[in-house]
Amino acid sequence: RGHTGWQQVETNAEGRPLRVLSRTPPVPGQHIYLSIDVRLQAVAEKALEDYNGAIVALDPRNGEILALASQPTYDPNPFVNGIDFASYRVLNTSKDRPLLNRALRGIYPPGSTIKPLMALAGLEYGEVNRYSGVFCPGFYRLPGSSHKFRDWKKWGHGWLDVYRAIEVSADTFFYDLAYRTGIDTMNKYMTAFGFGNYSGLDIYEETMGVMPSRDWKRLRRKQTWYLGDTISVGIGQGYWTATPIQLARAHSILTQHGHNVIPHLLKSVREGDGHQEPFREPTDQALVVKDDSYWKVAMEGMYRVINGAEGTGRKAFANTPYKAAGKSGTAQVIGMKQDQKYDAHRLKEEHRDNALFVAFAPYEDPKAVVTLILENAGGGSTQAAPVVRQILDAYLVEPKPETESVPSQPTPEVSQ
Repeated sequence: RGHTGWQQVETNAEGRPLRVLSRTPPVPGQHIYLSIDVRLQAVAEKALEDYNGAIVALDPRNGEILALASQPTYDPNPFVNGIDFASYRVLNTSKDRPLLNRALRGIYPPGSTIKPLMALAGLEYGEVNRYSGVFCPGFYRLPGSSHKFRDWKKWGHGWLDVYRAIEVSADTFFYDLAYRTGIDTMNKYMTAFGFGNYSGLDIYEETMGVMPSRDWKRLRRKQTWYLGDTISVGIGQGYWTATPIQLARAHSILTQHGHNVIPHLLKSVREGDGHQEPFREPTDQALVVKDDSYWKVAMEGMYRVINGAEGTGRKAFANTPYKAAGKSGTAQVIGMKQDQKYDAHRLKEEHRDNALFVAFAPYEDPKAVVTLILENAGGGSTQAAPVVRQILDAYLVEPKPETESVPSQPTPEVSQ
């Protein structure tokens, strides 16, 4: 904004200036340049028109936010000169919460979108390897317990290795992995990906979400941590909540093999004298693994989600001119009894599952990570994946040039 200049002037009795006693010149403000891609921002806002939800698109190579959209939104103009109380009350009491920036402050169970990160933790701590086999009968039982933790596929997936477990989003594989890994290790590992903390975004309008732990539950709930809590956290449910910006950052760190990624909207600043200062990218590692090939295992699992024969995102991303990788998520909003069947038509709309999808592309050299949450929309692979594809298409596929129709020229007369 700069600073206003001023001068002290001596005047005569008639108010005419006689001389300048002192002068402070004005300081011009800085020119700021944002990372937002205005065309992609328009596509993101259009894609959310029929939903309550949020989209975050960022460049994982440097953390630049390409699009940031939250729906429903509101007209900010009445706030410029002071909004009247009645109008503000309408916004503030709306059940759709238009004043909530869902991209930064909306907290949701991340669901199955975190399974690739869980697989990475399992590899790092030796609880699985890339060839580990687990049989999925459609449910999981803790040792000595009769309680069944159900898989989304009632009849099960059969034999699974880590790649197929991510591809088909098998809950039982990650129930077992969570049990063997334990909440203490899971909390430590996922905190390194940025969960339960601020992402570092430069507009300071975030919610931390919850990366649960024994201490957190003891302080917040005054309760002991149970093994059943660990199992639910293993598939991104239970007490675990995250914001869309956190999910985008976590998967960006994955694509960059642990290199720290700080989301930011400020691209650069130019001073009044013309000097331009770019955003300083972090050079540290957020996470270091024992074997660099572990990153590829998690990323290939996400590749198979979109390109594999059983991938949950295969249909939505069919025939793309680029190769993408992703992970769907369908997160429960309310608890279900052990043998209760989910039926969206029998539930209130606000009790239906949230749909999530995280994707990055191109696979070999990611230039964009997109995170999407659609509130109460149902399945992540059916509802959210097609919307994410719209965003990636808009960013990675060159728009076809509009061809103007050329009027036909009259045929010249031929002299006889």
